[in-house]
Amino acid sequence: MADTQYEEIDVPVRENNEDAEIRDTDIVFDCPHCGKNLVIDYRGAGLQINCTECGEPALVPIPDGMELNDLDLDPGEILKQLFATRRNYQKAELKVQELKSSLVQMQETLGVLQEVVSEGIARA
Repeated sequence: MADTQYEEIDVPVRENNEDAEIRDTDIVFDCPHCGKNLVIDYRGAGLQINCTECGEPALVPIPDGMELNDLDLDPGEILKQLFATRRNYQKAELKVQELKSSLVQMQETLGVLQEVVSEGIARA
């Protein structure tokens, strides 16, 4: 779906493997789509990222006891996150439009199939 990678806002997503060093400040979570175990710096809490395995969007959980205002991001970082969020939103809107178009086409096909079946039953 979206090809925007989280690295654009300078908080890289890492795969959790045996060679990866996990720091106390890292957030470890599973992709809700494919189950891939991901690791991200605490600055990614509450943000939407793309899974490194399946590319689907995943919301980075906010650890218990952490408040988003604890992150104290500089204005430049916040602006980068805002732009990334806007891009993801625009891509999601396009995907919704594509899915609506596909649904209309499927409904039209279903209507034609129902007519054919009805005609076949009426002739029998």
